[in-house]
Amino acid sequence: MSKVIAILCADLHLSHTPPIARSVEKSWYAAQGRYLEQLRELAEKPKVPIVCAGDVFDRWQSCPELINWAIKHLPMMYAIPGQHDLPHHSLDEINKSAYWTLVEAKIGNVHWEDRLTVWTRIPGLVLYGFPWGKQISPVESRGGNVLRIAVAHRYIWTQGKQYAGASNDSHWSSFRKQLDGYDVAVFGDNHKPFEIETKDCLIFNCGCLIPRSADERDHEPSVGLLYDDKHIERHYLDISQDKWLDLPEQEMWRAQENEKLTKFLDDLKTLGSTALDFHRAVLRFMDENEVDDGVRKALLEAIGE
Repeated sequence: MSKVIAILCADLHLSHTPPIARSVEKSWYAAQGRYLEQLRELAEKPKVPIVCAGDVFDRWQSCPELINWAIKHLPMMYAIPGQHDLPHHSLDEINKSAYWTLVEAKIGNVHWEDRLTVWTRIPGLVLYGFPWGKQISPVESRGGNVLRIAVAHRYIWTQGKQYAGASNDSHWSSFRKQLDGYDVAVFGDNHKPFEIETKDCLIFNCGCLIPRSADERDHEPSVGLLYDDKHIERHYLDISQDKWLDLPEQEMWRAQENEKLTKFLDDLKTLGSTALDFHRAVLRFMDENEVDDGVRKALLEAIGE
């Protein structure tokens, strides 16, 4: 009989304060803890590793209270950094991040070498990590009794699981060559879960673990149970205790836009001294948020794009 050999997840986005849509939770730390405890229990019963495909934190400069809480409550996991884990989305500055504090505290259980995360001490698995900004590269398949897993934080989509105007370059079919030699590819970044089974590789997009925004209210958070026969079963978490703020749609949209803008302005305070830093920050903000066409045009004109 097949057995579970790993738990797959992504996009935890741990934060000190609750997002607007979840602000009625009595304790946001307790709410986040409910998800993490279920994750821990799933891994403890069969004693298997947890693999996280990025965005452990919602912000790279998370406060000490959140970092200390994560050290105590985050289950041991093999995790790569997503863009939210990286200062200005730069892998070169990872040593400044809350994610790296977990690595130094031996919580992330990460082996780091030449910016490529590779884990080989897991029975039946070899994991190849591709953090945000790292190109996925094919691997030579050698057969044997191990599964070769690509773990990537990259936006990837399929029909019905994308934002409006998503680039064809990020469609799952564009990754075929990059995934040569892998048995399974685990993706984070796109919060909408899906899986694609190709002839040689099973693509598993985890979806967000902790729903945060109003448009994720109907999202059913899940993790993947990876079996040694290369199939993945999606396991849905218990969200019966979740609390959501009830506001008219327009008011909720306005509140969330203000929240995004506040984060953006806070990020600007941490920029370097060059105009190029600001230029990149504006482009990142528009890439990560649905910006009105008129606003987008005005911003691009302002930065000379």
